[in-house]
Amino acid sequence: MTSIEEKNKSIVRHIYEASATNPNTLADFMHEDFVEYVPPILPWGGVYRDMEAFKTHVIPQVAAALDLGSLNLISLSADGGHVAALIRGRSAAGKDLWIAEHWTLRKGKVLSLMVFYHDTTLLTQA
Repeated sequence: MTSIEEKNKSIVRHIYEASATNPNTLADFMHEDFVEYVPPILPWGGVYRDMEAFKTHVIPQVAAALDLGSLNLISLSADGGHVAALIRGRSAAGKDLWIAEHWTLRKGKVLSLMVFYHDTTLLTQA
């Protein structure tokens, strides 16, 4: 594994750890051309192309749907500027769920994030 891959994994790991108490942590690491892809089946699903849209539309709904303190990073894999993460956690209703995320980093900043939920229905149940 190269030093760039180790650095990218370290950045992503830091974002996960800090996000448990500060959901806005990702904003500090966003590249100016940041794009996030959220499954369209979710109420907040879609493509978000800037930090303001992410902070306004995604973070509040994710924070309401997930128990952020329950998120447990199972594994991280890196290949160049790509980092894949597997996460286990609970929905706000206390249901177990699995999340996979694909991160693309450029020069220490998050260029894109694509999120995959094993069961999106758990995120929309009260």
